Amino acid sequence: MSETTSNILAQDSLSRKSLAFCGYTGYAAIILFIIGGVWLGGMLPPIPNANDAPAELVAKVNDNLLNFRVGSIFMIASFALFGTFGAGMAAQTRRFETSPVFSYVQIVFAAAGTTIALLVAFAWSLMVFRPDTYEPSILLMWADFAYFLALFSVPLFGGWCVLIALPIFFSEPGREPFPRWVAYVNLWAALLFAPGQMVIFFKDGPFSWHGIVAMYLPFIAFFAWIAIMSWVMIKIAHDENS
Repeated sequence: MSETTSNILAQDSLSRKSLAFCGYTGYAAIILFIIGGVWLGGMLPPIPNANDAPAELVAKVNDNLLNFRVGSIFMIASFALFGTFGAGMAAQTRRFETSPVFSYVQIVFAAAGTTIALLVAFAWSLMVFRPDTYEPSILLMWADFAYFLALFSVPLFGGWCVLIALPIFFSEPGREPFPRWVAYVNLWAALLFAPGQMVIFFKDGPFSWHGIVAMYLPFIAFFAWIAIMSWVMIKIAHDENS
């Protein structure tokens, strides 16, 4: 075997392991969010509500202070993994590009999405840092800020999904970076994120940031999207024909 062939095979082996690693970090992000955001952190289902009075929010935060603080640590660890998850999808797209346009733009969106997600955890952490010192209205602002970052950023996270779908549609048959059904999954995900932008109009009901349409639907769709794309990356990494 020539040195060149050996290097190519080694690089291919490394790329497969890297892709699988990125897929597994997506699963890890989901697990860490379930611990930090659902079990401990009170973000989903939300302990605070969009129509809470400031004093009511302070009481809820103080009643759950330790859980919120520990949950914030798990949440920021979860959201940091969005970077590796997004890098894996961009790398897989790059393998099939002659000119690296979509893969580079995916990296930009992944970096921006990771930054927004990290700011969600920062806002949640500041909310519980010194609740007895802050003015109650400031605590309410931090809660609003966290949910607006997560839900109102539809063009960013929805656009990320669209930029994964487009190179699949534009590729020659048999040369798609991901199976064709993955493109439709990403378009559906972008559509399901859209109700999050309704939070600017409502403080109560299904379209508020604690409502089933504007909060639960995008959150569940987002983490289901991560689970599906993680599974796809791991499957491709272990498929000898890919």
